[in-house]
Amino acid sequence: MNARREAIFALALWLARGDHPTQALPEGPGRAFALELVGAALRHKASLEWVVGRCVKRLPQGDLRAALLVGAAQLLVLNVPDHAAIAETVQAAKPIGKGAAGFVNAVLRRLQRERGALAEALARQPAHIRLNLPKPLWERWRRDLGPDRAAAVAEALATPPRTALRPLPPFGPPPGCEAHPDDPGFFLVPNGVRVEAVEGFAEGRFVVQDPATRHALDLLDVRPGLRVLDACAAPGGKTAQIAARLAPWPEGTCLAANEPDPARAKTLRDTLGRCGFLGRVAVSERPAQELAGRYDRILLDVPCSNTGVFGRRPDARWAWTPRRLARVVALQREILSACARLLAPGGRLVYSTCSIEPEENLGQMERFLGENPDFQLLDARLTLPSPTHDGSFAAALTRP
Repeated sequence: MNARREAIFALALWLARGDHPTQALPEGPGRAFALELVGAALRHKASLEWVVGRCVKRLPQGDLRAALLVGAAQLLVLNVPDHAAIAETVQAAKPIGKGAAGFVNAVLRRLQRERGALAEALARQPAHIRLNLPKPLWERWRRDLGPDRAAAVAEALATPPRTALRPLPPFGPPPGCEAHPDDPGFFLVPNGVRVEAVEGFAEGRFVVQDPATRHALDLLDVRPGLRVLDACAAPGGKTAQIAARLAPWPEGTCLAANEPDPARAKTLRDTLGRCGFLGRVAVSERPAQELAGRYDRILLDVPCSNTGVFGRRPDARWAWTPRRLARVVALQREILSACARLLAPGGRLVYSTCSIEPEENLGQMERFLGENPDFQLLDARLTLPSPTHDGSFAAALTRP
């Protein structure tokens, strides 16, 4: 495959329709580089568009804009040799139409010539452009975190943390992987290696998990003999870890895993099957409001705005709006209220997100406790994104 051409195509689809960019990339030996190109273009979209905009009378739309972003990302972000970045991107732009290759060549060569001056001018632009965030989101972070801390978070999200694995008992470290610097219980996949290629993947010896999300399982405090519900379970990594902690499954032990989205439910089943737990776990695909039963432990890893994982989900940052935030907060409240009624007396419910927004995290806890005085907050943990891990939130509630 032509990695640059596929990257341009995927990015153009995202610009036009918001399609998930990685799903548009075909399998093949060039996929990893295409993913790198698309990711860099999306993580640095605002600053790249500003710089490219200084080199043209007007920013083009569609495939031409995508081609310029892919080329500029190579020259300014990925440090691809100039000759290869320009020549190969120009070649990849030829199918766009008559004159496209010449236009892309002229813009990228001007960018190459004026790179130093453009970088100096970019450094004087507003923070949301330099840090590649929607302006309303940057203003929120500056208000909530302070300018310096907000900038550090934004800079951490400019580079995706490496993929981390967590072994399932009784297995040890995955071969060829190094210990994570933040937590020796996690291991890093070598750069350029797909998770599926790591020895032990097919046998279900580990799951993909960032260390920032470990707090949810730690707070859940799962033990054999308990009745457990994972209410928003896909892709299944946490479900598999819960299942491993319930061994040897004494009488009365049960684990239910729910995922209302059919495509994500298939991923959940695939993960549980790979790890050998599918026969142990009762999988359902119901809306939270339709769940029934009584559980000692409930995990709610709810849908969220994804602000803690913008490094891994670079397209998500450009989908963020105050209106979208309000919608997801309302959905979280609905799921939390629906599932809290299933908690047995003395049980524990852990609410978690991969967001760092107050309304989705402590704000949800405060609202819920105000409406449900029979519940108590046991603990709450917020992890901000860093260069080595994602951002996350987890809180444990109980009803005595």
